[in-house]
Amino acid sequence: MFQLADFSVSFGTATALRRATLDIRQGDRLGIVGESGSGKTMLALALMGMAPDAATISGRLTIDGHDMTHATEATWQQMRARRVAMIFQEPMSALNPLRRIGDTVMEPLIVHEGLSRAQAQARVLALLEEVGIPDPAARLRMFPHELSGGQRQRVLIALALACNPALLIADEPTTALDANVALRITDLLVRLAQERGMALVFITHDLAAVARTTKDIVVMYGGDMIERGPTAQVLSAPAHPYTQGLLAARPDPTVPPRDATGKRRRLPTLPGTVPPLAALPQGCRFSGRCSVELPQCAGTRPTDHALDADRSAACHLLGATP
Repeated sequence: MFQLADFSVSFGTATALRRATLDIRQGDRLGIVGESGSGKTMLALALMGMAPDAATISGRLTIDGHDMTHATEATWQQMRARRVAMIFQEPMSALNPLRRIGDTVMEPLIVHEGLSRAQAQARVLALLEEVGIPDPAARLRMFPHELSGGQRQRVLIALALACNPALLIADEPTTALDANVALRITDLLVRLAQERGMALVFITHDLAAVARTTKDIVVMYGGDMIERGPTAQVLSAPAHPYTQGLLAARPDPTVPPRDATGKRRRLPTLPGTVPPLAALPQGCRFSGRCSVELPQCAGTRPTDHALDADRSAACHLLGATP
């Protein structure tokens, strides 16, 4: 099990991840959503023990009961690939353009599993076939630029699965892919998680993808976890104004693109942008952009309000007297 308890990552006075609390168990499929700069990738890097060297870390991170909060790099190297692995954004950047596909995927098997090159190559062929790459034997000697975007993403998935991790973190795995390929990749991740019994953390901007892929969801903004619960419930009845704004901004194919007068409809948008970390409001991080803001929002941090046994949201509105 992977557990974060009041885990924070700061850079001087700027807090990139604030008091994150999270339990991830075998078979969980968790979605992490929010705008760019909300802390999604920092959360993923924390789970990998890859927070930047300049960061100040507080709180507690445990893996299988072992405290990894301030573990050495050597200790983390024993955990990565075997216990936790990550699919990074943009496969063309994540894959070394000077190394053949086979050499890249074989490396963790040789380093972590101690396999011979012949044994590793046989395992890689099986992995490439498992993730749906056609003619895997021919792909072994190819370089990344010789594969399509979808095939490169599948190579990254095979690389992450090489040592059979307990937790797979997929950080924006469909960003650079067209809609049809993205759909196949999300379905592949779900299937692999179910077949291998591993936990999946799926980080994305795509609310349709997270609805299809995950059981539970955490909505992040400004480094805070502001809403969480079962994915279907949160997306069908969001409690936090920020979550409501994200859902309202999705295109609705059932609504005509023009109104009765012939004027083109405009999608609802969240006003403004996510402020830089050093300029976030002292209270609710969403203060200044929220359409239903209360006087206390700017200066007082909201606490989590339990909506039911499985759901909570951090918003002053939920505790306000009617």
